[in-house]
Amino acid sequence: MPLHPQFVHFPLALSVIIPLLAVAIMVMIKQKAFSPMVWGLVIGLQVLTTATGYLSMNLGESEEDVVEKVVEKKHISEHEEKAEVFVAFSVAATVVAILVLFLKAELQLYFMMLSFVIMLAQCFTAYRTGESGGELVYVHKAANAYKLDEVESQGLLPTPGVNTSESALPVDDQDYGKSETEESEDEEDKDE
Repeated sequence: MPLHPQFVHFPLALSVIIPLLAVAIMVMIKQKAFSPMVWGLVIGLQVLTTATGYLSMNLGESEEDVVEKVVEKKHISEHEEKAEVFVAFSVAATVVAILVLFLKAELQLYFMMLSFVIMLAQCFTAYRTGESGGELVYVHKAANAYKLDEVESQGLLPTPGVNTSESALPVDDQDYGKSETEESEDEEDKDE
C-alpha cells in the first residue's frame, strides 16, 4: 500500500481548518478576550501542516517510479509542481505566523491578517493539489500502478517487455474505475 495517500489528507484538511481558526482567534484577540499568546495554537497547526505537506510531497516523489508505469510523466510533474507551490505557501504562512509573536503589540494584528491571507492562498493551492492528485487516481488510473506492481512481483507476467497495459492484469483487477471513454459509451448505449 502506498504511503502518500495515507498522509496527504492531513495537510489538505488542515489547510481548510486553519484559516477559520485564525479568524476566530484574531477576533477574540481584537476584543481582548484572548491573549495574543493563543495565536500559538495557529502556529502549531500551521507547523503541522507544513511538516505533513513536506512529508506527503516526499512520499509522492518516492512512489513516482511505480506510478510512471501507467501515467504519463507530464501529469505526474504537474501534480508535483502544484504540491511544491502548496508547500511554499505553507512555509510562508508558518514564518509569518511565528513572526507575529516577536512583534510589538500594535503590529501583531496586522501580521496576523497577513498570515491569514497567505493561509487562504495555501488553502487554494491545497485544493488545486488535491484536485490534481484526484485526477491522477481517477482519470489517469494511477492506482492501477500498484496492481500492476503486485502482478509483476508475483511473477505473473511471463517476460520483461511484455505488454504491461491493463490487459495484463487479472480480469477482476483490471481497473480502478471506468475510463472517460467507457463512461461516454455507456451513456450512448442508454440513449439508444
